Amino acid sequence: MHAPRWLSRFLRWLLAATLLGVLVPPVFFFAAKRFDPYKLAIQTARQNRDFVDLLGSPVTEGWFFDGKEQLGDPATAQLLIPVRGSTRTGNLRVRAIKENGRWRLTQLTLELANPDKSVDLLEQEPI
Repeated sequence: MHAPRWLSRFLRWLLAATLLGVLVPPVFFFAAKRFDPYKLAIQTARQNRDFVDLLGSPVTEGWFFDGKEQLGDPATAQLLIPVRGSTRTGNLRVRAIKENGRWRLTQLTLELANPDKSVDLLEQEPI
């Protein structure tokens, strides 16, 4: 006995949607990690002792981040990157500017949730 035609189409659509939902987030995540302001922000934060001390080791970045880039001269980027440590979660608030072909951070703030606290990671000394 064969399934009705509409059920067959529905199951194919459901399979396609599921595959898309499973494959798109990792592709987006790995593409984001190649975005220069994102990489610079994460590298700079990891060099700051407070970043790991406040969140708890190990620290990981979330799969999705919020942000925008404005092309032009100079180009700018604003990002909000979720981060999670063993004891706390928070966000990295990032502003960057591209001058002479190189990105430079103008803001790198760790915003902690519970208790609410913000730490300027650019003012801190690196490890």
